[in-house]
Amino acid sequence: MKTTEAEQSNTLFDALMDAAVDAIIVIDDHGLIRRFNRAAQRMFGYSLEEVRGRNIKMLMPQPHRQKHDGYLARYRKTREASIIGVGRETNGLKRDGTPFPIHLSVGEITGNQVGNYYVGIIRDLTDQKLAEDQVHQLEDQLLHADRLVILGELTAGIAHEINQPLTAIAAYADAGKNLVARGTDLNLQDFQLIYERIAAQSRRAGEVVQRMRKLVRTGTLSKTRHDLNQLIRNILLLFEYEVNKSNVKLEFFSNDALAPMYLDEIQIQQIIVNLVKNSLDALHESGRPDGMIEIRVDRLDKEVAVSVLDNGIGVPENLNKRLFEPFFTTKPKGVGLGLSICKSIAAAHGGSLSFSSPPRGGSCFVLKLPLEYIG
Repeated sequence: MKTTEAEQSNTLFDALMDAAVDAIIVIDDHGLIRRFNRAAQRMFGYSLEEVRGRNIKMLMPQPHRQKHDGYLARYRKTREASIIGVGRETNGLKRDGTPFPIHLSVGEITGNQVGNYYVGIIRDLTDQKLAEDQVHQLEDQLLHADRLVILGELTAGIAHEINQPLTAIAAYADAGKNLVARGTDLNLQDFQLIYERIAAQSRRAGEVVQRMRKLVRTGTLSKTRHDLNQLIRNILLLFEYEVNKSNVKLEFFSNDALAPMYLDEIQIQQIIVNLVKNSLDALHESGRPDGMIEIRVDRLDKEVAVSVLDNGIGVPENLNKRLFEPFFTTKPKGVGLGLSICKSIAAAHGGSLSFSSPPRGGSCFVLKLPLEYIG
């Protein structure tokens, strides 16, 4: 019997379908599966006989399984496409009930006498998502390691910050002990004042420890509403000792009209810590007696800009474009990850981190963050 042209076309179409690396599924206007290539069979775990003529929603987890027929009916009625012609990431459902990540592209086949058909091209993203998760874990480890390095460099300042309130507590306790030793003319108001000052210094030491614990903390971090000005003030307290020791003038110009922003407190503090530490290192290397660091918070339309400006040695023009490259550093003992990590943090907040050389010399880094970013 002579093979017809239509039969030859079907044979060729089936061969092309089965040769495809990605899963290809063809459904009719009612969502029933008509074609299911070999890649789809391997991906979902069903044979062609098991799925032919059944509703495509059997391959979908909830809530898409429950809503799919409604999506299709609405499209037939309105012809307003929400996924047709647009690729997107979603989830598929294997035969054993296991959901898995996929990239789905849907196209429409029109002009058939028996109605329209829809073809879905599906790519399994399981390996890609696993790789992305591993990258995120490595990024978290780098973030944590970077914070530990910075805290190590600030050890002297942190020790000084804690030692001051502890010394004050000891002094107030000795004063109370001396009052008791006198045995006469005990004034309760003096004791009350001593207790209040001891309590205040204890809280001060506790706040330093709390700031340290936050910076050292690892694991998944989350974004919530924070006062950006107060966040910066808190982190600058860790630099008081080093700033005073270096005889550097550090000025912070806040923007107190700024509403609380949606951000990750620890990650943004990490950026500020990196930038301020870099400025201190640059000023130390320059050896100039009039070292200056200026931190400013400005509102720019729908963004907030945090500028960290210093009058240190600056960066040679030929190296400006490499500052944010991983493992690139101008410091003899640097690792070259600080600014790269900071740029990634800024991007994760929907913002940016940039560098410029001021006309008067030195360096200026600008962190820009959107006023509203859920991400």
